[in-house]
Amino acid sequence: MARQEAMQAEAALLLGQMLFAFSYIDVNLGLCLAWLDNGTKLETLSKSIEGQNIHTKLETLSTQVAERLPAGSKRRAAYERWIEHMHAARVRRNQMAHGRWGVEAHRHKIVNVIGLPSGAQQCIEYSLEELAVFNKELCALERELARLRTHWPL
Repeated sequence: MARQEAMQAEAALLLGQMLFAFSYIDVNLGLCLAWLDNGTKLETLSKSIEGQNIHTKLETLSTQVAERLPAGSKRRAAYERWIEHMHAARVRRNQMAHGRWGVEAHRHKIVNVIGLPSGAQQCIEYSLEELAVFNKELCALERELARLRTHWPL
């Protein structure tokens, strides 16, 4: 029982860190969109972005990148790569946020179950290390967005 409680506590810490990291990206993505054209439309764009979920923000960024950056350019490819990786991270975060969690201490696994017990369910197993790696990926995505905004502002 002690191992299960320790694993649950560590998983809860890692999942909390994941939510913080994801929220940082969400805010910075919103700021990236609000500051298009050096912030000349900051108030208007801020209001339009305010209620958007991250999927919509990513789609908006994708449209802006396609309109503003030449096809085949390094900067366009870098933004497109970031958007692709961020969409994948968003899907994983959604699974984690909307599932229910359990611990299989004897197998050293944290289990995320998506769906109702009375219906179809999807079970995804993670080690504590895998959860930590995902958090590192989110931090890297946050740093990359900051780099893109600094080197190639839209």
